[in-house]
Amino acid sequence: MTAPEHKRNIGSGHVDYLDGWRGLAILMLMVGHFLPVPGISFGAVGVNLFFVLSGLLMGGLLFEKQEPIAKFYRRRIARILPAHLVFVLVMTLAYLLMGHPISLREIAAALLFVNNYCLPEGGPGTALMPFGHIWSLSVEEHSYIALSLVAIASRRGLMSAGAGAGFLLATCICFAVGYQILNPPQLAFVQWLHTEVAAYGLMASAAWVAAGRRWAGGDRLPAFVAPALVLLGIGLHWWSLPLAVQRILGVGCFVAALCLLTAHGGWFATLLEWAPLRQLGLWSYSLYLWQQPFYLLSHRENGISPYLALIAALAAGLLSYYSVERPLRSYLNAHWGR
Repeated sequence: MTAPEHKRNIGSGHVDYLDGWRGLAILMLMVGHFLPVPGISFGAVGVNLFFVLSGLLMGGLLFEKQEPIAKFYRRRIARILPAHLVFVLVMTLAYLLMGHPISLREIAAALLFVNNYCLPEGGPGTALMPFGHIWSLSVEEHSYIALSLVAIASRRGLMSAGAGAGFLLATCICFAVGYQILNPPQLAFVQWLHTEVAAYGLMASAAWVAAGRRWAGGDRLPAFVAPALVLLGIGLHWWSLPLAVQRILGVGCFVAALCLLTAHGGWFATLLEWAPLRQLGLWSYSLYLWQQPFYLLSHRENGISPYLALIAALAAGLLSYYSVERPLRSYLNAHWGR
């Protein structure tokens, strides 16, 4: 497949190798949670791979396709909210039926996508509900709002899309460096989950799109450079490296890899188009939602086997995808606002 063919319809989110990138992201996350590798948090790697892809797709929709803002939000709501609301409702009902304590604060924070700022009352690590992973969805939602505001401003001639997205990226870098210098207690579990830091990868790929996908000499680089950058990015997530290095350089490698992939294609794109990996990518959102309670269950004292927890997480995620996420998303996209 040629480079122009690879670039086609990237903003739509229906490019085969990008589904494979999603599959790689959820695979990394599941490995990190259920089959952890000492030294590297593959869970963090998976989340950052998701963020980088999200920025590329949102940049394509808002800055290249100039998708109407109302349609942009309708489609984001149709994708995110139905499965999310069902997950929160089912888990809350399950906790009530089993007699487990619940936290209205945590439920509200998850529903409103603010739990990366609204911590459990007892602080990090004291949550009653299995909603901790919603922090990454919160980052996504906040970023959608920020990028859509940049798109509105650019369409009204108030600023260029590149300048607006670049400002958001620079803000993330400044906060990452600033928090690293201050090094407050619980940095990794508090400030590092805030959108002004965690959205770095998302803003970086969105800024690249907003700036016109400029990559000097990118088409002339060997195809192995993109996967090599992914491996380097994973290596830069080594536990002893400063968090700012992991974020700025490690995630930066993922951004560069994805940008090169969309510009160059090659055998790495073909590898990502492998059907099982693409299918995993299509399931990824529901799998991400439902892996959390089973991940927590496998890490409790006298908890279930991580292999059994992984199988249960896969089953719950597939049930969510086929009974909630896909049908409701299709219905809303087909009928909402017609």
